Amino acid sequence: MTKILATLFSISLGLMPALVLTVRHGDNIAAITLFILSLIQLVQHRPINFSLKTKEKILILSLILLPIVIAFDVLLRDLRVRYLDYYLRFILVIPIYFALRQAKVSLKPFFIGILLGAIGAGLFAIYQAMFIDALNVHGYILKINFGNLGLLLGVMSMFGLFLLLNGGYKKTLILLCLVAFGFGLTASILSGTRGGWIALPLFISLFLFYFPAKKWQKTLSFAVLAIILIITYSSNAYFKSRTDSAYHNVSTYLYSDGLKSANSSEGIRFELWKAAWIIFTEHPIVGIGSGQFNDALKEKIEAGKIPKIQIFDHAHNEPLQILVTTGIIGFLSYIFLYAGVSYYFYSSLSIGSTYKIRYLSTLGLILVCGFLIFGLTNYSFGHQVMVLFFSVMVVSIAGMISNIEREESSE
Repeated sequence: MTKILATLFSISLGLMPALVLTVRHGDNIAAITLFILSLIQLVQHRPINFSLKTKEKILILSLILLPIVIAFDVLLRDLRVRYLDYYLRFILVIPIYFALRQAKVSLKPFFIGILLGAIGAGLFAIYQAMFIDALNVHGYILKINFGNLGLLLGVMSMFGLFLLLNGGYKKTLILLCLVAFGFGLTASILSGTRGGWIALPLFISLFLFYFPAKKWQKTLSFAVLAIILIITYSSNAYFKSRTDSAYHNVSTYLYSDGLKSANSSEGIRFELWKAAWIIFTEHPIVGIGSGQFNDALKEKIEAGKIPKIQIFDHAHNEPLQILVTTGIIGFLSYIFLYAGVSYYFYSSLSIGSTYKIRYLSTLGLILVCGFLIFGLTNYSFGHQVMVLFFSVMVVSIAGMISNIEREESSE
């Protein structure tokens, strides 16, 4: 029974990356499966070991602090509980971490799940572009989330090259990782969502910095990636037009009177950010409350402080959205979420760490950096799929790192 549970638990780790973009409600299926198996694991292996290292305490605290702030915001202001709903996921996934600390799981299903997720997202995007609507490629979720997660899974697949340090099948693994990266990038490009593309330079920098290879190999890798991006830009009319239009709209907004492009995608975002900052300066400590941005935006438009633009219920910028709704108090807890998770993964990247820990730690840093950058042009945590993916992946990666470290220390 224990071996069966361990096998099922291992397989469940690959469900989130594999299903999130390829199966309807795949994020829910993966999260619920992993959560149930975690509870069974914890019950079978009682008592639970709550002895935590400093970095583990910081990780757990970072996951619960922001939901607590949102809970006080909702309860004290008598707001709808649904504004707290998504953030509770950060707390609900914590049992997964504790279960992984003491379970014997395999890394392979997680690695394979990432590859399958990236390849599946790319194939799904190609299918929708060719047979349904080339201008509305989104899988089963919003296109901006589909594009961002597709890109993230593709980059995570490329980091699978870290596992080349262990044994055979190197050529096959190299091919799979590169193919998955290509399909993930394809999903992002065909979705037409440009906000996540600015994360590519950071992803490439992390890869070149942490990948254990000689300088000439890193230089060659950088050259190959640069050539791929240049060819993609030059040969793909849709990708080129989306990139050029973004540059044109931003330039027009910044260097003209602004009104000419205020209703472009970029112009609307600039006006939303300006409105959000104005609202924040009026309520800096605790903000205006969750879910109140829509009404506050209408007031600023009616007052003539920003042009008449399309009304949104969020600022299309996560840090600004947190500042507006929960003030400096909420913003500090938001920053601590990213800082605490980053500290856990970064501190695991010691000089003597094994290839598995280095692989998982860099994946964790990619996850954090990706979501931080995605949040600059979108309110990622305002969407369940993004919250579930981030929270489940964080505790899955961190839990496997803790498990490996405990095994190494006992040897």
